[in-house]
Amino acid sequence: MPQPTAQPTAQPATAQPAAAQPGTAQPAVIGLIGAGWRAEYFLRIARDLPERFVVARVLVRTEASATSVGQKWGVPTGTSLADFVKNDFDYVVVSAPWDAVPELIEALVAAGIPVLSETPPAPDVAALRSLWGSVGGAGVQVAEQYHLQPHHAARLAVVRSGLIGEVSSARVSVAHGYHGVSLARLYLDVGFEPVTVRADGLTDPLLSSNGRVGWKETLEPVPGRRTVALLRFGAKSAVFDFTDEQYFSPVRSRHLSVRGDRGEIWDNTVSHLAGPGDPVTGELQRDVTGVESELSGNYLRRVTLHTEVYFENRFAPARLNDDEIAVAESMHRMSVFVATGEPFYPLAEASHDHYLGLLIDEAAVTGETVRSEAMPWQA
Repeated sequence: MPQPTAQPTAQPATAQPAAAQPGTAQPAVIGLIGAGWRAEYFLRIARDLPERFVVARVLVRTEASATSVGQKWGVPTGTSLADFVKNDFDYVVVSAPWDAVPELIEALVAAGIPVLSETPPAPDVAALRSLWGSVGGAGVQVAEQYHLQPHHAARLAVVRSGLIGEVSSARVSVAHGYHGVSLARLYLDVGFEPVTVRADGLTDPLLSSNGRVGWKETLEPVPGRRTVALLRFGAKSAVFDFTDEQYFSPVRSRHLSVRGDRGEIWDNTVSHLAGPGDPVTGELQRDVTGVESELSGNYLRRVTLHTEVYFENRFAPARLNDDEIAVAESMHRMSVFVATGEPFYPLAEASHDHYLGLLIDEAAVTGETVRSEAMPWQA
């Protein structure tokens, strides 16, 4: 197979290509398995981008859920997998509990239906091995969204442009487990290289004030589980540092730094050597509409550095947040995958990121240095 890093990172070094105009192609017809918090992303995106995506049917476990989803979203729902797979979908999104995902993927692949699976595609290493042995990479992509979020997509484009030179290290304090590992591997461009991991599990006491359902009425003390790990991929290294509360807390921010031999990225600041005695520093700038007298609505247009565009939002002017833009991008790329076979985040990549995330957890619990082993998806 091709060098694995080329598959999920196939983004241009500068801007993403401009989106096709609405009406020039038929929307992707999507089936959705699941109705939880994450599954609703796909429903919202299809509602807001009907010219691109149509959720044709939702499969849930209970009749009560079917009734609730049908009433809330106005889409056909059901509880029978056998009936569900008879529909003519372009692809199916699997957004179900971890332990149910492998069996669903296997059933869909057996039915000849392309699959876009939520992360991770299986709960543990044994299940990852079993799933790979059953389906391999045939017809399965994974909706890992963090590298598709506008700020990360722009930073990755800066790295791939060569502006900061050959990258040797990254510090990722953005997301937990497999999400953080995915970003580290992509920024370092290390593919499936062997890795050693040292980690500590720490506490980070904090007053919790925000969460998935919004702001809390009282400040709730939480111990804060923090994991700090050092991953060494030969000469390259990544520091993983994350506390669960960073996802929503206004007082636990996210950070990202990448170092190359010509410069570095520190959050949104990019410093590089243009030549001898010529250091240059600039900021990644978000071009957002709807501010003050700009009346075209509130949405992200692009992200720029100096005069270059490093991310362009193909879904503007839809009013999507950054995470929704990223999920919509995975849905768009899945449509491209179905039409052309061009992968963007294959099962092999997702399996490896989850495997390394589990190694971090193991090292944090045991206090021992752990080393990766060759896995079947690396062949």
